[in-house]
Amino acid sequence: MPSDAFLISSVRGGDEVALRTLMDRYDRLVRFAIFRLSKTECARDAHWLETLAADTWLGFLRSLQRSPDTHPKSLAAYLATIARFKVVSARRRAVDPEAASLDDSELGAGLESDADDPLDLLADLETLGFLRECVRELGTADQALWVQIEAILERRWVEAAAALGTSESTLRSRWKRVLELVRDCVNSKGGGDLAPGSRECDS
Repeated sequence: MPSDAFLISSVRGGDEVALRTLMDRYDRLVRFAIFRLSKTECARDAHWLETLAADTWLGFLRSLQRSPDTHPKSLAAYLATIARFKVVSARRRAVDPEAASLDDSELGAGLESDADDPLDLLADLETLGFLRECVRELGTADQALWVQIEAILERRWVEAAAALGTSESTLRSRWKRVLELVRDCVNSKGGGDLAPGSRECDS
C-alpha cells in the first residue's frame, strides 16, 4: 500500500489516481469531521456536507500547490484542520454573504504542527462504525427505536412514544434495555464505553 507521502508527491505531479486513492483513504474522515462540527447545518441543508467536503479537498490541493516543498506530518490531522477552516468560512458566509472566506494559506501552520492530532476523531469514527454494526444486529422492533433517536436523546419522550405507538413508560424501559445491548456490543468490538453519559443517567 503506497504511503501518504508517496501519494502526496504523486498528486503534486498531477497524478489523478493518487488523488483518488487519498480520497478513498480519508474522505470518510473529512466528512465525519465536518459533520461533528456542524450537525445543525447538515440537518438543515442537504448540500452542506457534500459542498464542504469538496471544498476541503480543493483547499488541500491548493495548499500543496502553494507549499510544494512542505509535507504534512499527519495527513489525517491536516485534512481535519482544513475541514474546520471550511466550516468556519461557510458559517461566516451564512451570516454575511460578503464576508471573506478564510484563506487556505492560513493553513500553513498546520503543516508544521501536531496540535491537531486526529486520534480522538479517528477513535470516534471507529466507534461509530461499531455502533452501526451493533444497531444492524438488533431485532426489527428494537431497530425501530432508532428512527426516533433524535427525540429520545433530547428527552422528548411523549413525542417519541406517540410516533412509535407505545406508552412513554414502555419506551423508557425499552430504550434502557436497547441502549445496554448496544453499549455491550460496541464494547465487545473494542469501541470503548459508549458516550454520552453513564449507565445511571442514560434513561
